[in-house]
Amino acid sequence: MAGVIGHELRPAGHRVIEMDGLHVVAPEDAWAQLSTFLPIDDLVTIGDWLITGDEPHSGAATPFSRDHLEAAIRHHGRRPGIRALRQAFELVRYGPLSPQETRLRLELVRSGLPEPALNHHVHDRGSRVAMVDLAYPERRLAIEYLGDHHRTDADAYREDIYRRERLTAAGWDVVFLTVADLEGPTPRATLIVRRAYARALRA
Repeated sequence: MAGVIGHELRPAGHRVIEMDGLHVVAPEDAWAQLSTFLPIDDLVTIGDWLITGDEPHSGAATPFSRDHLEAAIRHHGRRPGIRALRQAFELVRYGPLSPQETRLRLELVRSGLPEPALNHHVHDRGSRVAMVDLAYPERRLAIEYLGDHHRTDADAYREDIYRRERLTAAGWDVVFLTVADLEGPTPRATLIVRRAYARALRA
């Protein structure tokens, strides 16, 4: 079949689930198998999504945990890709709601910045102000990644403005980033956030 790459696996150690009437390898084992040809950042992105789902937004817990990923690594044994898989696992975090949020987190940490809090809830005087994509709470610095729908959807665009106003009123500095800020071998996002981090006051 066009676009399909076939490969064989020993059935032992792999969890098989039923999806839409088909028996398929469980997502955590599929993640492990992808380590033979995906770069580490992509493996981290998938791992983040598996253990997070959309729970920070919807409140619905994902059925997967770090324990599932660890089990998949053990099942993978000494097969090709195991080193990348282990490196990716150490970088997997609960919290991101999009691949670009994961990529931004990885770029910030690689640039020497501390690891940010993910989908952090900001409160002011007992009231919830906003949930921000990434944050340095001790500096009152919020980092928001804006996908294209924030530009094309009028409601999302207005909400971005209102959220920034609420956060500013609560004493937070807000940085908005787009896909253009993540391009290139040295993403502009790291410089933008580094400057904001340096000027932000400690709480």
